Parts: sequence; C-alpha cells; structure tokens
Amino acid sequence: MIISYIVGIVLSYLLGSIPFGYLIAIAKGIDIRREGSGNIGATNVSRVLGRKYGLIIFFLDMFKAFAAVFFVPLLFSEIKFPTTADNLLVVICGFSSIIGHAFPLFLRFKGGKAVATSFGVFIWLAPVAIAISFAVWIVTVLVSRFVSLGSMIGTLTLVGVIICVVDSPFGDNIYLTLLSMAVTILVIAKHTSNIKRIISGTEKKVFSKKAE
Repeated sequence: MIISYIVGIVLSYLLGSIPFGYLIAIAKGIDIRREGSGNIGATNVSRVLGRKYGLIIFFLDMFKAFAAVFFVPLLFSEIKFPTTADNLLVVICGFSSIIGHAFPLFLRFKGGKAVATSFGVFIWLAPVAIAISFAVWIVTVLVSRFVSLGSMIGTLTLVGVIICVVDSPFGDNIYLTLLSMAVTILVIAKHTSNIKRIISGTEKKVFSKKAE
C-alpha cells in the first residue's frame, strides 16, 4: 500500500510537470517564460502564440491531470475501474499532478497557475461541480474580461458546489471536499500578482493584444 502511494504520487507529479506550454512555444522558437506574463499556461500561450495554441495547451494540461486520476491508481494499486473520489490514493494522485504543473521539476519549480490541470482532475471526480464552476468562469470572464478573476471565482464556486451538491461532502467524500479546498487555495495563491494588478487597474483584459 505504501509503495502504491509513493509510486502514484511520484508518477502523477511527473505527469503534471510536463510543461506543454513551454515545449510547444520552444518548438515555435519562443521561450514563453520571457513573453507576456511569463507564465507557461494556456492564457499566456494564447496571448503570445494565438488562441489555437492556447486551446491546445489547455487540453494537454487538462489531459495530463485527468490521466493522473484515471490511469495512475489503476496501474500501481489494487483499485478497480472506475477510480472514484472517495479513494484517498486517487485524490492524492490528482493533487500531485496539479502540484507538478504549478511547481514543475523540469522548469525549476516555476510553472502554471493550475487551472487547466484542476479542470482535468475534477472533470472525472466531480463532473457536475466542475461544469457549474466552468459556467461561472465563463460568465465572470465575459462580464469582467479578466481570465484571472474568472479562474479564482470559478474555483471558489467549485468548493461551494461540492459541499452543496455532492453526497456526503464531509463523510464518504471528505477527500474530494478537501481537494477542492486545497486547489482553491493554490489557485488563488498562484494568482497573487493578478490580484495586485486588478486592484491597481493594470491587469490586462481578455482579447487584449498586449500580454497580461
């Protein structure tokens, strides 16, 4: 059991650490860390390389986290398909992939803001909750035109929806509830610079040609 946890955590972290935004930008001759906001995530890639590449990065970052909760626990433990949110190893693998993206080994622990990877984890573990959160994200971005604000409000919504909608959020599904809280804290912490820019009025809005 301990070996399963160790292997699951390490493999999930390494999966999350794959810097797709950086790699695709490098293939185009651009170091994404030196352009725009310097972030390797989908939003900055979209601003620097175009929306098509931003969508590609979003789905790649989402899939690597999805793989961590869908495949990894099945490979290195006695867990049976389908993996579920009431299993501690599954939840830990998901969080490890998110941490890997936010603090990637391959880029000296300077990574993305964990939004797409969080989406990939919860689309499997809590699809209804993440769908509602995504809807809130869309509305927030359309109204405010701040992707960063949408990301923060979306993750806060995720916690509330899980507590209100998921069965036994402080019982059988306590791991899922704690995961949503941990992810929300991480996402908001990674957006500290964005919060400061929003307050100062210098945060760039979505669809702006200038990098945020």
